[in-house]
Amino acid sequence: MRESLTKKERLKRKADITRVFREGKAVRCSGTHLRTADNDLGYNRVAFTCVKRFGNAVERNRAKRVAREIYRKGKSNLKPGHDLVFILYPDVRTYTDRDRHIRFLLSEAGLVHDTE
Repeated sequence: MRESLTKKERLKRKADITRVFREGKAVRCSGTHLRTADNDLGYNRVAFTCVKRFGNAVERNRAKRVAREIYRKGKSNLKPGHDLVFILYPDVRTYTDRDRHIRFLLSEAGLVHDTE
């Protein structure tokens, strides 16, 4: 599997994102929320967004860039066929904390393959 985040793996259409919020399941921890919904594709699609009160554009873009990198590095361990939307909050400032939160949310949502 490629490690890059390809165009087809990005959730872009407003209708798709709205469907995830309307029909999907939510998992939360302080600093990051995850919404998931099944799709009929053989791969996952992902989107990252920040809450409105999340600082300025530089801080929002950096948070999304860091979250995309964390997801990209761990996507090979995920079960396929889901649409994911990560909602980022300004409470988390370090890469390590964001990494811990994203991994926790993915495992709580049941998206991580068992490594046995």
